[in-house]
Amino acid sequence: MKPMFSLTGQVLHVFVSPKGVSKKTGEEYGGQDKVQILGDIPVGDNQYRKEMVTLTTDQGDRLQKAIGRSITAPVAFWARSSTVGYFIPKGAQIQLQAEQ
Repeated sequence: MKPMFSLTGQVLHVFVSPKGVSKKTGEEYGGQDKVQILGDIPVGDNQYRKEMVTLTTDQGDRLQKAIGRSITAPVAFWARSSTVGYFIPKGAQIQLQAEQ
């Protein structure tokens, strides 16, 4: 089955988010793999603008090896207040694009 939303772009950077402890709840947060992907957003008249998106992923090691390459990955979203977060679902099939 194909995902409803997917993102295609160049892998720029992979990192692990810093860990911390919530002062309110005492719960630990962070420590997830993150990937930054640069892609083209159409703006009309056959023109594009570049935009970088940071996504949470469980495939940081694999994506680290893809830095500088283009990929296509399924994307999911969550929203809280006025913030939207993006992530690659666990175990998702990420396609490495052929080198040009």
